Amino acid sequence: MKKFVHLLVILLAVAWLLGNGTQLGQAQEGNPPAEETNAEGDVSIQSAVQGYIPVQGRLTDAAGNPINGAHQIAVRIYEVPTGGSARCSISTPVNLDHGLFTVLVPCSSSVFIGNELYAGISVDSDSEMTPRLTIYPVPYAMSLKPGAIITNTTEGQRALDVKSDVGGGASGAALWVENRSTANGIGEWVKARGSDATLVIENTSSGSLLKAFGGDGGEDEFQVTNNGTIQDKADSYIFVPAIEAKSTSADDVINYYGDGSITVQYTSTGIKGLVFGIPLPAVLYGQPVKVEEVTIFYDVSNAGSSISRTQVFKQLTSGRIGGGPAFMYLVDNPTTRNSTTYTSYSLPVNQWLSDETGFLTVALTINYNSTSHFLDFGGVRVRLGHHPLY
Repeated sequence: MKKFVHLLVILLAVAWLLGNGTQLGQAQEGNPPAEETNAEGDVSIQSAVQGYIPVQGRLTDAAGNPINGAHQIAVRIYEVPTGGSARCSISTPVNLDHGLFTVLVPCSSSVFIGNELYAGISVDSDSEMTPRLTIYPVPYAMSLKPGAIITNTTEGQRALDVKSDVGGGASGAALWVENRSTANGIGEWVKARGSDATLVIENTSSGSLLKAFGGDGGEDEFQVTNNGTIQDKADSYIFVPAIEAKSTSADDVINYYGDGSITVQYTSTGIKGLVFGIPLPAVLYGQPVKVEEVTIFYDVSNAGSSISRTQVFKQLTSGRIGGGPAFMYLVDNPTTRNSTTYTSYSLPVNQWLSDETGFLTVALTINYNSTSHFLDFGGVRVRLGHHPLY
């Protein structure tokens, strides 16, 4: 006897997918009993871990009369409208009451990944009915009700898997989280209460582990590369007090003060020298450091004496003729500095250090024209960069 599925509804078919349901059906005549889904509250994953698709329907004969009694119903889920292999299926005996039946189809959550699916139905020894029924989304299946919660209480099982098989940067992201409030609000809050990590980031290829973009339109203001190197747009500053300076002249008279400053005089006139050693990290958290700028704080008691040249040296690992390490000039500035008011001047450097070239010095040449003159030095400030894009 030829049989017809007059009404077929599938509910909770994608209970794994954020508590949504799917519906598979034709023209509906009446509503068979359906389970309610809790779209507003706790979408508890433990209710979905069994992996069943509840299928409810009404079976009639060719004349539209409901069929009663014991029958065998098979339901198969496909990814294609014809042919293909079933992704999940069941064949089970049912006891029809006015044609109504319920079948639970065991199906893995991996089947429901947003692709189009079809259900094939057969009864007893009959062949599968055609056409197959398309599984459509039910209301709210495309989104979560605000306030919905996904809970997992099963060990060894994740509460939620979000996957994407496409690239394309932000447009191909597996998960996009956005707070659209222009006043305040947090895009994502991650919290843990145990002894394990709150957040784990993994990239099994060569891409960065983490990138952060600011509101100024810049790129990668903060980045953690695949090998753990930290790159940061924000600058750092090293302050070296003048009491660390060394005179290269034998006739110097230097007074040291508790605030780190010094006063320098000489017992003879002529060209004198003062050198600041700059202790700084050449590589910080795996990222080579860029010396961007040096600033010298000073004044002179009389404009007749001055700083006549400012140089910044980087010591190299190779040797020089005659012995000792080779070096290179990062800055060689001959501008005269003779302010009688305490001030500072800055010079651009823009040179990268490395794990082999990190010894840095600032050398001042002093044109000293009277033994009654003196020079005050507060120290040297060095501005450092930590990002190759800035």
